[in-house]
Amino acid sequence: TKPQPTTAKRSRRHGVDRKPRQAYSAKQLERLEAEFKADKYLSVSKRTELSGDLGLTEVQIKTWFQNRRTKWKKQLTSRLKAAAQRQGLYLPQPTQPSSLYLSTPTPLPPPLQHPAPNALLLPIHPDRRHPIVQTSSH
Repeated sequence: TKPQPTTAKRSRRHGVDRKPRQAYSAKQLERLEAEFKADKYLSVSKRTELSGDLGLTEVQIKTWFQNRRTKWKKQLTSRLKAAAQRQGLYLPQPTQPSSLYLSTPTPLPPPLQHPAPNALLLPIHPDRRHPIVQTSSH
């Protein structure tokens, strides 16, 4: 007979008990977001102050800020990519982890040549990897 799949959650390490995920109140989130808006990194004294004010441990405060910075960086990257695409600028795609294990390496595009000093750089065509270069006729 086949073993039946269990529905119980498996922990990362056997024998390690973890606290359940913290559910922050609206008041706590409002204060944490306000502090994050003012400064992306906390000093030890500010972390201690927030811990006392919000009834959270310093580790919870530190972890919330680490997670919030990660979210902020992802949002920033997404906005920059969208703005670049709207303006027709090329952004290289990050390497996908699966492509690191391919047996045949993917050829790299040829390196960009520096344009002549009187060259005019234009936005990149969506079907090309390099800017269109036109030489001015001065």
